Amino acid sequence: MSASPFSLPTLPTVQVSAALETAPAVLLSMWALTTEGVAEDAWHARGAAQLPPERRTFNRQLFAAFGPALLPDAPVADFPSYLTMLATQPDATFHQRLTEAAQSVEEPVLRAEVDAMLADAPALKRQIVEHLRTLWETLLATEWQRHIHLLTKMTRSINELIFSQPQWQAANPFDALRFLLQSEPDDRQLAQVAGVQRIILVWSPHLLAHCTHFGSRATLWVVRKFDPQLLRRDPLRRAEVLGPLNALADDTRLRILELLVEHGEERAQEIITQLEGSQGNVSRHLKQLVGAGFVQERRAGDANKLYTYDDAGLQRLLFLSRQLLSSHNVQAVGKETATELQLSQVRASAPPALRDLLDEQGRVTRWSSKLKDQVAMLHYIIDKFAMERGYTEQQVNELLQAWYLDADYVLVRRSLVDAGLLRRTKDGSRYWRA
Repeated sequence: MSASPFSLPTLPTVQVSAALETAPAVLLSMWALTTEGVAEDAWHARGAAQLPPERRTFNRQLFAAFGPALLPDAPVADFPSYLTMLATQPDATFHQRLTEAAQSVEEPVLRAEVDAMLADAPALKRQIVEHLRTLWETLLATEWQRHIHLLTKMTRSINELIFSQPQWQAANPFDALRFLLQSEPDDRQLAQVAGVQRIILVWSPHLLAHCTHFGSRATLWVVRKFDPQLLRRDPLRRAEVLGPLNALADDTRLRILELLVEHGEERAQEIITQLEGSQGNVSRHLKQLVGAGFVQERRAGDANKLYTYDDAGLQRLLFLSRQLLSSHNVQAVGKETATELQLSQVRASAPPALRDLLDEQGRVTRWSSKLKDQVAMLHYIIDKFAMERGYTEQQVNELLQAWYLDADYVLVRRSLVDAGLLRRTKDGSRYWRA
């Protein structure tokens, strides 16, 4: 039965997780060395500058024509293991994969280069393995070793702290992609996410953000540098959106952005001339636009500075606005506000020595190093015991665990006994309040 033309379609859901995929991430770093228009960091510029012209040319040909054939069929422990797997693959099988990958090449010059390389399959295989091994040993091995501990830790952390939360059990792919990019996706990225059933986050030491299918339309891989915002658990507040929003709420600053969009990169003096404003006033506006992320600033080699419009700032603002007004964030802010109010009420009625030690439910959060705080804490906790009632040791422990959040509740029990606030029989089978 077809859907009613008057009904709204149900958004699909997607599985989201993080994985430590060394081989694909390293291959993407190698690919970005000779690919323009990729969001990258300074490492790529340094690495590309170290490549001899012939190696740079082969790297461009390799990934443009044969990229999909380089991907491993199964996860590998590390990149040296991947290189061993590639080298021991049967020549005929590898040649077949290269031929299939190259079928999508239409550009005439590259097509001719590819056909010439495919004519000698064994030589091409040796050249590919040698090229990847050289890039790994000269550019990436030390770099990867420097980052692998953090990449491993952050992969585990985001799976345990973020993707295990209930809202990720039924996430739609578009919201998931926005979160992983921490920005509003562009048209190409939105097209990539359509129809996927699974999104996998892979941390990269170098790529700022890149989306790819790696040959499978059902899975989208988001490869990006680590961003602490992805591990954030507290809700987004209005002030975080108002900052960049206020940078746009000015006619002069909007005119500056229009000039940069129209003319591209401009010197500060050129902007001052076109606006017919004072240097101090325009400089102040430029500084605010740079701080809000809408404009990039760089030295011109002299005392002047050059400015360009950065669309990423606007995409980031759109993302933050959407996040701020999401039902999940609004509920989280409401819950946090209620908790803060409850905490202030609990602390207002507590003894002064305990106000910094209690949570919103009136539970003691830690053992103080100050003697007067310890005394106040013990008298506070003993009041939770009923008069003229006996307790077993287990019942005492359960009551202490309910009102004292630190794991060492035995310290509190012993301190209550030593202070004469809690009595017990010699064999410790029965306790009662003094």
